[in-house]
Amino acid sequence: MRKIYLIIAVVFLSITSCQKKDKSGAESENDSIVNQDTTMVVKDEVVIDTTKVDSSDVELPNKMSTKTTTKTTDPSSGKYALAETKWKLVQLNGKAVASTSGKDFFINLDSKSGKFSAYAGCNSISGSYVMKAETKLAFSKIISTRMACPNMDLETNFIKTLEKVDNYMIEGNGKTLHFHKAKMAALAKFEAVK
Repeated sequence: MRKIYLIIAVVFLSITSCQKKDKSGAESENDSIVNQDTTMVVKDEVVIDTTKVDSSDVELPNKMSTKTTTKTTDPSSGKYALAETKWKLVQLNGKAVASTSGKDFFINLDSKSGKFSAYAGCNSISGSYVMKAETKLAFSKIISTRMACPNMDLETNFIKTLEKVDNYMIEGNGKTLHFHKAKMAALAKFEAVK
């Protein structure tokens, strides 16, 4: 930036010098020497400043830089961690869930294999899951056995809910798990059963 200002100053002095010649018609020898000396000094300053600017540009510690860091989380750590904990389904899409068969509806995630297993009333459900960031979670390759049972609505809704999930939250001293899509209300709520 200094270089630009100095160049502008030199141009301005040159133009001013030319205008004086036009107005007076001719310059005295003394004026010519003074103008030449001034121009030479300015030119010397430009060279010096250019050197300073170039060297300081290279050594500035506050230059903009980018750094990509990948933060990984261990889903199997903590008292009631996301993985290696059996999570009992207690609420699905805002409605309380109760098992009539005596067998809990659940989901269990395995951090070593990246697989999950679940049950929601009739068939065994399984698939893969991935954690892209600390609270980001996505389920894929969801499959289930094909037994026909009466009233499979809950199971169907549970599978559809898993397909929508993109993040989770554990609260209540790690005893309550919520599955979310974006910032919407919890799609599913679980309690830890360890």
